[in-house]
Amino acid sequence: MKKIDIKQAVDFLMQINQGQNTPELYGKKAKRKVMYIAGLALNLPSNGDLIRQSTDKQIGLTNFDGANKLNAGKHLLVVGLRWIFDTTGSVTPTTATWLSAAPANFKNGEMEISQQGGGTLFESPIGPLSGYNAAITPEDQFTAVVPFLIRPGVEFFIKAFLASAAAADQAYRLELDCIEFVDADKA
Repeated sequence: MKKIDIKQAVDFLMQINQGQNTPELYGKKAKRKVMYIAGLALNLPSNGDLIRQSTDKQIGLTNFDGANKLNAGKHLLVVGLRWIFDTTGSVTPTTATWLSAAPANFKNGEMEISQQGGGTLFESPIGPLSGYNAAITPEDQFTAVVPFLIRPGVEFFIKAFLASAAAADQAYRLELDCIEFVDADKA
């Protein structure tokens, strides 16, 4: 089966209409999907990994189904990102309202998405992806990024490097606005 490269994927974006038939290209079906990972800042490991091999799909925490490897036949073209937060007392990722502005340690921190064999796919300060000093509103939505492709079956890493120590009651959620390409026979 022919593989899709980034240029073909970007050209294919014009064919995608939300709520319409799932288009097919080179034996792949495509649909818009938001992938996410949520957690508490205090639980971030020292290396900054947000998603690890031990990460299990769980409602409210993440919808990555293969931990830090996509399932065979599934590609994710990331076209936008956003960070949202909740800093109310006793917050958990599953009870958060995701409205608060970014805490300073995140706002002044940095993030990186990389994949084995592909190097760094995306690198940015967190602040521009988090609404700076304002609460996230529906109008803010996602920040568009130069599209990058996460390939199946190869480990990828999403890391956050905070500018200062994590504090209690800091829940975060990183959302990736994606075009998901899945083998047509698995869609």
